[in-house]
Amino acid sequence: MIENNKSSAAAKPNVSRRTNTIALKSVSQLLGEKFYIPSYQRGYRWTKQQVEDLLSDIYSFAIKKKMPMEFYCLQPIIVKYIQEEDHYEVVDGQQRLTTIRIIMSYIIDHDYQGKSFEKEHGTPMFSIDFQTRPKTQQFLTNIKEDNDDNVDFLHISNAYKTIREWFEAQKRPKTAKDFILNALTLDNQEDGSTGAVMVIWYEINDENTNPVDTFIRINLGKIPLTNAELIKALFLQQGHLGEGENARLKQLEIAQQWDQIENKLQDQQFWWFLNKSDNRTSSHIEFIFDMMKDLAIQNDPVLAKKVGDDAFATFRYFNILFSNGNTLEVVKSNWANVKEYFDFFVECFENPIWYHYIGFLIYCGMPIKEIYDLMYHESNHSKDDVTLKLINQIKNRVFHTIKWKRKEDDLNVSDWYIELGYTSDRELLRRVFLLFNLQYIVNKSIFGNLVYKFPFRSFKADKKGHNLISWDIEHIDSLKENTLLRVDEQITWLQNAKQDVHLLSGDLVLSIEVDEFIVNPKGKYFQSIYEKIRNLSGEDSISDEMKNDLGNLTLLDAGTNRGYGNALFTTKRRKIIERDKDGVFVPICTKNVFFKYFDGNSRSTWTEDDIYSYRKTIEETLKDFFPFKPEVNAKV
Repeated sequence: MIENNKSSAAAKPNVSRRTNTIALKSVSQLLGEKFYIPSYQRGYRWTKQQVEDLLSDIYSFAIKKKMPMEFYCLQPIIVKYIQEEDHYEVVDGQQRLTTIRIIMSYIIDHDYQGKSFEKEHGTPMFSIDFQTRPKTQQFLTNIKEDNDDNVDFLHISNAYKTIREWFEAQKRPKTAKDFILNALTLDNQEDGSTGAVMVIWYEINDENTNPVDTFIRINLGKIPLTNAELIKALFLQQGHLGEGENARLKQLEIAQQWDQIENKLQDQQFWWFLNKSDNRTSSHIEFIFDMMKDLAIQNDPVLAKKVGDDAFATFRYFNILFSNGNTLEVVKSNWANVKEYFDFFVECFENPIWYHYIGFLIYCGMPIKEIYDLMYHESNHSKDDVTLKLINQIKNRVFHTIKWKRKEDDLNVSDWYIELGYTSDRELLRRVFLLFNLQYIVNKSIFGNLVYKFPFRSFKADKKGHNLISWDIEHIDSLKENTLLRVDEQITWLQNAKQDVHLLSGDLVLSIEVDEFIVNPKGKYFQSIYEKIRNLSGEDSISDEMKNDLGNLTLLDAGTNRGYGNALFTTKRRKIIERDKDGVFVPICTKNVFFKYFDGNSRSTWTEDDIYSYRKTIEETLKDFFPFKPEVNAKV
């Protein structure tokens, strides 16, 4: 159970219980306890910087103006109660615990004027004993600086010296000690006061849980103690679920559903649909808990202060919930909320239209919690209504930077049009062409011609080697004429084009000229060979205006784009096929445009007619999002 007062906190756990428990405890609730550091842990090793940081953090918190019931929370302390020895074996957190004990020793030595801590506060200081250093407990009550009897004593005495120097450096050392002592001896729960230093107390009660295994897993980083694990302890504690068989069945039900949710969120396609980046925590279900916390605190500054913004803010939010009212009802209502959000995610994932629109909005930076609020703000809504909301959100939020214009001879608002002409906004064009790919898939799925989900993971996080793939807006026919001035660039261009020369014409003489130049390059001959090949391809007939047309652009990964430069269309198509075979993700509309799918003409050349047909496909596909000017140009 979550402990709510000092007297209950001091009570030893019922070892017959098999579930691990969790609590927020003030440091004052640890007074009088006995802690034991087993031999599998190293001794005390905190550095001067770590000690100073802890003192500065506690002091900064102690002197600031605080919200009601606000507290400062340290990282978790994981313990297991050993009934035979009547002490807590510390599995994790001994460095922080020992540092607090050293701080208290310094204050006792310099401010208590020979009085005992127990006489001042009515309870003894907590003790810490080390299996490898049996005399450490006594040393902590009478620390001497520069003691090097053993390595542990040396580090403890160095920390003590650091604490003395830190206090002496303050403008009012006595005031600083009073503030820190007050923060360390306040009991938030008992006094109903503000400003206590708290710890996340995680207690292992399961007899099948081995403390050594737990320590190894935590310290090797394989299974860190996450918000999700702490929250799971809140949901599954027997005392929160009632008593008897019904409580056990409810516990099993939540545990099973928890695993189902976690497994689904571990699916890469599902995760990248909902997110812009990878999850670096072991528990993906934490994504839902974070969302619930964010929704709760966004309009509540008092709650936001209580929760804080460190790594365990989400756990503290749920701990506040479980500390108020009937815990069984809290479990039921909050678990129902978890299920509701998860079911919402799954419904959106399974709906081919929502999947692509929501995935696009998330890519553009709209948080999933805002999308949820948008879609379910009203209780009565049809699926068509929700789809329209998403379309409007894409139009109004994502493309707000587009310049809207009105036809001169028409005042009808519906006849406003969008002009992408000559924009240099690459991100805007990336979004337009991403949406083109997504809407193309949506249209196919509506008519049952294509069962396919756009792979957001490949688009957002795909890698070639160790480098994250970025996306370019590529000119299908190169924007600039020959700028290949260096011989190495000329050789590369001809090597790329060599395989295509024979396909274009079967001209053996031209093929020989290409081979001879590659072996023995002579700069003055390159232009002649280059122009012959360009004439064969038909690309020299495309005007500069059409080269800037929206229908001459496509979305392509930067590696492929920069790898072939201003190569021939047929060369680019061949290179894209090779990259696709190598596993590089190529968006479906990019493949289609290079395969001449949108016009059906010869696959060997790219002409102004191809540009026109492709542009009309883009405009028709995106007509629900914005109307286009009859002739749209784009410059990148």
